[in-house]
Amino acid sequence: MKTSAMRLNRTFRIVLSVVVIGGGFAFADDLYLGDGIFAEIDSTIDGSLFIGNARVNLYENAHILGFVITESGAVLDIYGGQIDYMLLISTSDNTLPEGLVTVYGRNFAVNGVPVDPATTELFLQGQTLSGVYDTGTPFAMVVDCAISGSAANIYYQTIKLGWVASEPDIALSQTDYNFGQTDVGTTQAGIVTVFNLGNASLTIQSLSLTQDGTMQFSFTPLQVLPVTLVPDGSIDIEILYSPTAQGAAQGTLSIFSDDPDGPVVDIALVGEGLAVVLTPEEQIADILDFYAQAAEEGVLRGVGRGKSAGNKIQTLEKMLCVAQHLIDAGQLDEACETLRVVEKKCDGQKSPADFVQGDGAAALNAMIRELMAALGNQ
Repeated sequence: MKTSAMRLNRTFRIVLSVVVIGGGFAFADDLYLGDGIFAEIDSTIDGSLFIGNARVNLYENAHILGFVITESGAVLDIYGGQIDYMLLISTSDNTLPEGLVTVYGRNFAVNGVPVDPATTELFLQGQTLSGVYDTGTPFAMVVDCAISGSAANIYYQTIKLGWVASEPDIALSQTDYNFGQTDVGTTQAGIVTVFNLGNASLTIQSLSLTQDGTMQFSFTPLQVLPVTLVPDGSIDIEILYSPTAQGAAQGTLSIFSDDPDGPVVDIALVGEGLAVVLTPEEQIADILDFYAQAAEEGVLRGVGRGKSAGNKIQTLEKMLCVAQHLIDAGQLDEACETLRVVEKKCDGQKSPADFVQGDGAAALNAMIRELMAALGNQ
C-alpha cells in the first residue's frame, strides 16, 4: 500500500472535461491526460506529459521538463512553450484515430537545415525541429516519430507543420500629435516612430500631408523613401510645425505601406499659433538687424549718387542707433520723435524726400511704424 500511495503522489490522472493549466501553477511530476478531455497548458510540468485520447494545446509559457508522449486519439497543438527532453509521437490503439501533432510557426528547420515552406509534415527520428512561434519566440525540440505495423503494412507517425503566414504589421508610437501653442514665426519639431511588429519585412512607400489653410506643417523622414523595415525594425519621422498666423491649425500625415491590413495609417496633427509680442528693445534690435542685412543685400539703398547715397543710408542708420539708445535709457518720447523723422525718410512720399529706396524700404517703414505704435502704448 505504501508503494501504491507513493506512485499516486508522483502522477496525476485528470478525467475532467476541460482543464486549464496556467497562471504559474506547476505540476510536481508527470501528468497524464486522457478520456476525451480538452486541456490548455500555459505553465510548467515538472516531469513528463502523457497524452492519450485527449486534445491538448501548449502555449507560450508551457514548459515540459521531461518527455511529451502522444498516443492514439491524441490531438496536440503546439502554439508555444518548451519541451526539454523529447516529443515522442507514438500509437497504441488501432480502434482510435491516429494521433495528430501540429506545431504552429515559421522558419522551420531540421537539424539546422531549413524546411521547404511547401512541406506540411515531417517524419523525424531523434532530430531537432526548430523555428519561431507566431509570438516571435524561437524554439527547438527533439522529435521522434514511431513506426508501427507489420512488414507488409508499415505506418510512419509524423509531426504536422502549421505554417503561420508571414505578414508585415505597421504600428505607430502615436496616432496624433499636438504641438500645443507655438509662437508665429518659430518652428517646433516632434518625432513619430513607425514600427514593424509583423513577421515579414514592411515597406514604407510614401508619405502624404494634407492640411487646412496655409502650409504650416511639414515632415522629414529620417531615411530616404521607400524604406524597408525588418521585423521589429523602426523608422523615425520628424514633423515640423511653423505657424504663419495666429489661431488653430490642423493637418493629417498619411503613411502608405504594404501592410495588407493597414495600407494607409494617419497621424492627426494639431497646433495653435500665438502672435508674438516683442518689447520695444527687441523691436529696435530687429529693425537694426534688418537694416544691416537689407543694405548688404542691396534691397535697401541710399537715394542719390556716389557719396550722397552712401551718406544718406549711413545717416539713417545712425538715427536708428540713437533711437535704440533712447529706448534703452527709458526716454520713450524722445525715441518716438527720432523714429518719426526716420519714418518720413522711408515712406515713399516726395516730401520730405526719402533717404533710402529699394524693395526693403517699405518693410523698414512698416517695422518703424509698428515700433512707434508700441512706444505710444507704453
